[in-house]
Amino acid sequence: MLQGVFYRIVIYAILIFNIGIVCSQPSSPPTLASQISQLAELDDWHNISVRGHQLLSHPDISPELRFELLKSLAREAFKRDNFAATERYLKEIEAEHEAEPFSESYYFATKLLAINAFHQSRYTVAIELYLKALNIAIKRKQPLEQAHMHNNLGLAYVETNELSRATSHYGEAQKIYQKHGNLQDEADIMLNLSALYIRQYQFDTAQEMLDIAINYFKQLNDDYGIALANTYLGELYSKKGLNLSARHYYQAAIEYYEAENNTDQLIAQYAYLANVSIAQGNFEQAQREANFSLYYAEKINSKSGRMLGLFPLAKTLFAKGDIETALNMIEESLQLSTQFGSRYLEREELATLALIQASAGKHEDALINFTRYKNKQSEYLNENVLTKMVEYQNRIEAVELNREITELKQNQALQALQIDKREQVIWLSAMVVLSLLIAVVSLYYKQAEKNAKVELREKVAERTIELQRVADELRKANQVKNQFLANISHEIRTPLTSIIGQAEAMLNDHASNPELKVSLGVIQRQGEHLKALVSDVLDLSRIEAQRLELEYTEFSAKSLLDDISDMFYNACKVKGLDFSVKGDFDDSIMVRLDYMRLKQVLINLLGNAVKFTEQGKVGLHVSCHSSGLVFKVFDTGIGMSQEQLGRVFESFQQGDNSITRRFGGSGLGLCLSQQLTEMMDGSISVNSQLHKGSEFIVFIPCSPEHSELPSSEEQPQAVHWEYGKVLVAEDHDDNRALFQRVLEQLGLQVLAAKNGEEAVEMCLREYPDIVLMDIQMPKMDGVEALNLLHLSGFDQPVYALTANVMEHEIKAYLKSGFTGHLGKPLDRKMLIKVLQRHLSKVSEAPVMQLDMSDLALSFVATLASERASIIEFWQAQEWCYLQRACHRLSGAASTFNFVSLANTARQLENMLKTQEYKQAENLYLILCDELQYTCLSEQLDVG
Repeated sequence: MLQGVFYRIVIYAILIFNIGIVCSQPSSPPTLASQISQLAELDDWHNISVRGHQLLSHPDISPELRFELLKSLAREAFKRDNFAATERYLKEIEAEHEAEPFSESYYFATKLLAINAFHQSRYTVAIELYLKALNIAIKRKQPLEQAHMHNNLGLAYVETNELSRATSHYGEAQKIYQKHGNLQDEADIMLNLSALYIRQYQFDTAQEMLDIAINYFKQLNDDYGIALANTYLGELYSKKGLNLSARHYYQAAIEYYEAENNTDQLIAQYAYLANVSIAQGNFEQAQREANFSLYYAEKINSKSGRMLGLFPLAKTLFAKGDIETALNMIEESLQLSTQFGSRYLEREELATLALIQASAGKHEDALINFTRYKNKQSEYLNENVLTKMVEYQNRIEAVELNREITELKQNQALQALQIDKREQVIWLSAMVVLSLLIAVVSLYYKQAEKNAKVELREKVAERTIELQRVADELRKANQVKNQFLANISHEIRTPLTSIIGQAEAMLNDHASNPELKVSLGVIQRQGEHLKALVSDVLDLSRIEAQRLELEYTEFSAKSLLDDISDMFYNACKVKGLDFSVKGDFDDSIMVRLDYMRLKQVLINLLGNAVKFTEQGKVGLHVSCHSSGLVFKVFDTGIGMSQEQLGRVFESFQQGDNSITRRFGGSGLGLCLSQQLTEMMDGSISVNSQLHKGSEFIVFIPCSPEHSELPSSEEQPQAVHWEYGKVLVAEDHDDNRALFQRVLEQLGLQVLAAKNGEEAVEMCLREYPDIVLMDIQMPKMDGVEALNLLHLSGFDQPVYALTANVMEHEIKAYLKSGFTGHLGKPLDRKMLIKVLQRHLSKVSEAPVMQLDMSDLALSFVATLASERASIIEFWQAQEWCYLQRACHRLSGAASTFNFVSLANTARQLENMLKTQEYKQAENLYLILCDELQYTCLSEQLDVG
């Protein structure tokens, strides 16, 4: 149980030591140092080991770099539970720095050797090494190092059941922490002391310490510390016989360790849980849990873990009547306990072994082992009693000596005070009797209060377990809903891809037929919109989980109304309805909102209006105010009663069942519209009369502004520069070629870099007038490159050029030091505004249409290899590389107007960021389909 504390101590020690080395060591060859630092990025231990030994034999390696390399190899081996390799590298460090026994390097090796031994349950060896490290820390006059070693010694002595020594070292550690430590140190020592008091059956003291430790961990946002505290609470309640509470806390710890993939802790937790099941008499459950413990022990080849799992499994099999197997397992577990020096577990196993041997008819062996158990028990008791007796004897001797000295000094005065003394004795006796009476009453009430607290905690724990069960059921139901929505989204998107592709192909084939071209254009545009809506079927569940983010862009309010008008004009014409769309604002009004979400709300409202109106009219009137836009959607349809109005915005609700049968629909649209409106800080309301019609009013706050752009009737002009140097850093070849073509058309000299490292070198060599920097690039990303440029004195404007366009992402880039932000796909007008801000305009010329058909075809030619890479990353579960591939793909697809492909890649990237790998599977399959369809349709000239 206590091994988990060492992860925090190891990481803390290594980080502190790294900081010291970095601050003190001289500058090293950058290439060799960077190769050493890159070892941690390798996943396979074999590759790390081979690469590490190659670097060890490097002719230019300095003593400082050699130490850093050995330390890195030891750390990576320890993280993978390769204890033999860890010990080998640490002993090499120890041998090379033996001449400096008080140096940081020698102390580091000694300390980590002790931690490595403890992690293997070699407690006797660990104690010897910890004492050596403590002596070095004392000579180094480092208080916190001394405190850490005292703390570690306490942990080791608890495992060997030498509780008095553990208490002594914990006490020394706590004194130093109170003077020199921080809140994390206080929390850790409180946690360790609680485990000690649990072993001594001082449950109330242990409970108080655990409460303090948990409060500290919550202040520190330390989930790992809370998981350790849950483990100790499980042991405390288990020893008190409160098995339901014990199971609750052990399971809470298991949930955390499973999420963190902490195999070492899972071994112990399942072993403890198996013991709780045995105490409850549930032997089938106990066998499953013990087997889980052994499974994780075998996974990392841990003998100490096998020792923990064998003990409860042996007891379970014995209870089920499998005496022979139980006997073999308890003997193996006892052998391991003796080997590792786990005296506490060894004592318990001797008693169990004697019981099993007696059941197997081996009465003589049973008696011998039972005697061994009694001897171990006596040794344990004698050690503790002897320690207490020595403490009491020292106190008594000191008191006696002081008393004799006092009597000698006051011998003459005592005779004169005989009478006064008798009176004082009488009064003192009365006071003692009164004090005893008060103490008895206080103890009675204190015990009653403790009993009430224990009962209350038990009830709270039982209620918590029940609430957790209900929460688990609700979570499972929500997962089923989300899975269904993802599946149906995928099934609809696949045929839609073909429909849109065929519409686009027919547009190309019949470009000379104006009427057919208009109709096919409507099919193509609305098909694209339908495809986007299908991709957002999951929006409602995302909103509920607070995972949906808005994408704000600047657009013309008139363009939104034109788009809506085109969409519903034919539908109303077919039904014979009067359809009107009016706006009381100038055509030049621009707003900054989420165009897609706002359009989705209006489509839902107008779609319902057309669906539920048989005759009369349907309309959309928009008014512009200084505080925002007001949309009124009205109809002369069937209307709603007051009762129906009360539930119109609920999920999956319509007026009544007859409406569903008559008009169809899921009833999800209005609920989603309301939530999307609220996400945009707006509001939605409805007025309606039965059989007369309805009116929905939507208010969206924004700041309408008049556009400074030329009208559509004017011939746009483009600025042209005779000089000016721009550097573009972009890792995608087609994107880089496109940006270079756009800038060269403006008369600018363009420098192109394919990663952050090249960008820094070019900037310092060529000193461009402005830099357009992609964020996610190999070798060195955009933020790292910007920081390095600033450190080098480069002061020209640097703009973030990225597909990440969320508000919080843009703010983060600006905070990092970027001059501004340009989104992908690149907005030509916005680019020109940025260039005009930093470069002197020379002349104006008519805008020339940029031909990027060859670049688009080049991009399509790469989709097959992109698909192969994405499949490879998914199957290997290399989530980081897969996320980068999706980011690169979404940016390029947006640039070349492959909207659906860009959206799918961006959605998959976002799910990978939040580590929702199970939910991401459907998006992964959709992305693979779209990559294949897009590639084929472009090759056949139908896309």
